[in-house]
Amino acid sequence: MNVRVTSLGVLAVAASLSLVMARDQPAREPDAALADAGQATAPPERESDVRSITDLLASFVKSYNAKDAKAIGELFTAEAEIEDEDGDIIQGRDAIIARFADTLAGGEAGTLSLESESLRFLGTDLAIEEGTASLSTENDSPPSTNRYSVIYARQGGRWLHARVRDEPEEEVSAHEHLKELEWLLGKWVNESDDEVVFTICKWSEDGNFLLRNFDVKVEGRIALRGNQRIGWDPQKGRFCMWVFDDRGGFAEGLFSRDDDRWVVKGTGVRSDGQSVSFATAITPLSKDRLRWETLERSVGSETTLDTDQFDLVRQPPEPGK
Repeated sequence: MNVRVTSLGVLAVAASLSLVMARDQPAREPDAALADAGQATAPPERESDVRSITDLLASFVKSYNAKDAKAIGELFTAEAEIEDEDGDIIQGRDAIIARFADTLAGGEAGTLSLESESLRFLGTDLAIEEGTASLSTENDSPPSTNRYSVIYARQGGRWLHARVRDEPEEEVSAHEHLKELEWLLGKWVNESDDEVVFTICKWSEDGNFLLRNFDVKVEGRIALRGNQRIGWDPQKGRFCMWVFDDRGGFAEGLFSRDDDRWVVKGTGVRSDGQSVSFATAITPLSKDRLRWETLERSVGSETTLDTDQFDLVRQPPEPGK
């Protein structure tokens, strides 16, 4: 790896020494999730009821994604009601069909998935289920999610939706989002024959940003210093960053996931006034080691496609700490 102190290299280092893969748990299929929840709380003699409610839930998802409002309505009792997150109530099967027909015809219906978290039987012919609904659209925005609860009633030997309630959305704070990146906290170092890069990461005082300071030493002398702020953009639903060096250069960028790595793309301005842009990638190797790569960089009108690559390791705590 060659740190180019007078070009884009160090700015790209500062801008992108940032993320290791956040391993998300794969979402379970709705029927499996419901079966697990139901079997955990229902006695063996209710297993057939669990299966029936599982099938009902799967039919709801299938009908919604097929944009079939009438089929959705057939899954509700004649007197059923739906309460949305604002507290407005729709009552009766016909009104429910009309509401879904309007929603599904609007072009923003998206693709629905459900993750059930609990199923409890309140009596012979009543059950209550709670879970999370996710709605994905074709654009690049993240899925919208909300919690829900459903009361099921058995009528004529068939389980149906009797009451659905969309729970008010719980706002997730910037701090909660950034907990996904807590592994960044601490000291990291990369050493090569010619240069050493140190980074230290800590929480901001308000807990809503990660703050990272960096030093680049070349032949034993400080060649560049700077700091970086990493935050959550609630409009884009992505992690973002801002970086400033001690020469007056600055840059900003966004993160996107690419299989087992995070790609950082950004733009900035050097202290000499030239525009810069970069694309870098961070790949996890272990909990204490990550690989940083430059995929592309440009200064002014000159673009470089060759890659630089090096590994960062976490420094152990000092003795006695």
